[in-house]
Amino acid sequence: MKKQKVIILGNEQLDKQDSAAIHELQEGLHHLDQFPVYTPDLSWFEQRVAAEKQQIRKKLIRDLSIFLIIALIILTGIIVSLFQMPVVFMFLQLFTTIFIVFYTGARFLKKVSG
Repeated sequence: MKKQKVIILGNEQLDKQDSAAIHELQEGLHHLDQFPVYTPDLSWFEQRVAAEKQQIRKKLIRDLSIFLIIALIILTGIIVSLFQMPVVFMFLQLFTTIFIVFYTGARFLKKVSG
């Protein structure tokens, strides 16, 4: 490790540095107080809230639409495979069950060991 040089200052010099630092901080705060502060009126905030609510609602509708379309595609595929190719349907059911068991077990072991 490097040896660090330490300069010991006298109490008088420390007091001067402290008072200079305090003076600079007070001047800086005084300059900050001189800046004008603009606060929008209540209607501006109400408009922002209404716009945000509308945006959230549009996103919710879009997400639900995508979810329903994907769910219908998956369910249609499962129903078609059940009636047209029962062997494929059984294979899918068995594969899904085994996958869920192994995935859950692996996550549980990872959580327990970690």
